[in-house]
Amino acid sequence: MKRIILICTLLLSVVACFAQKKEKIKGSKIVTLTIKDLESFQNVEVEDNLEVYFVKAEKTSLEIEADDNLHDAVSYNVLGNTLKISALKEVSSAKKFAVRINYNDSLKTITGRNESKLHALAELTLEDITVKNFDKSQSFLNVKAEKFTLQLTDKAEAEINVKADNSTIELTKDAELKALINSSNAKIDLYQKGNAEIEGDAQSAKIRLDNNAQLTARKFTVKDIDLTTESYTKASVNATKTIAISASGKSEIELLGEPKVDLRIFTQSAILYKKEK
Repeated sequence: MKRIILICTLLLSVVACFAQKKEKIKGSKIVTLTIKDLESFQNVEVEDNLEVYFVKAEKTSLEIEADDNLHDAVSYNVLGNTLKISALKEVSSAKKFAVRINYNDSLKTITGRNESKLHALAELTLEDITVKNFDKSQSFLNVKAEKFTLQLTDKAEAEINVKADNSTIELTKDAELKALINSSNAKIDLYQKGNAEIEGDAQSAKIRLDNNAQLTARKFTVKDIDLTTESYTKASVNATKTIAISASGKSEIELLGEPKVDLRIFTQSAILYKKEK
């Protein structure tokens, strides 16, 4: 009985392995454009190493500009309020292979997975937008919003320029971020080797680091900061008026500016040192 179970398990593993492999295809080098009208959507999910560009428009649609034999390599449909885009084949070479999503004010969430790349040709101008990147996917975005949220995990990367009333940044599992943020209020959470370099300014920022995370924000000028660092973490911050600090573990804090310091918690082997600009 155990032998039968083992054989079945091995067969299923082999089948799954083959199922994950996609047929490879080379482009014809004859570039054509296809435009497909779409139902309105609130969410977009992109997978499979596709490179997608977001463009704001009055009417939602999908544009594929690619070698003429590659158009069918892209799968897309709108289910409920979600536009899902994935690759049916692995494109090994192409003269052109670009996917453009024309979105409207209904857009709420963008999700990238499996090494996909997300771009915005102009500012993503929306009231409330959340961007999520998983599995080594990347985002290169300019955003103008009332509320902006960015979530990166599993070695995902992003380069962003954000203007928002409220900005929320969450990094975990070796995610990396380079950002220029101009926001009234910012919330930044870095965990599990998350690494962020941030410039810009904010009126207030609540920042937390844990489990080998690192924040370099010497050029992120904030009036009031609430900072929590735990475990093996490093943070460089710049406060102009006040900073409340809770530091523990073997965390290190480099402080720029001349703020009033409220040292709420300072335990174990935590380090705090002042640095001039």
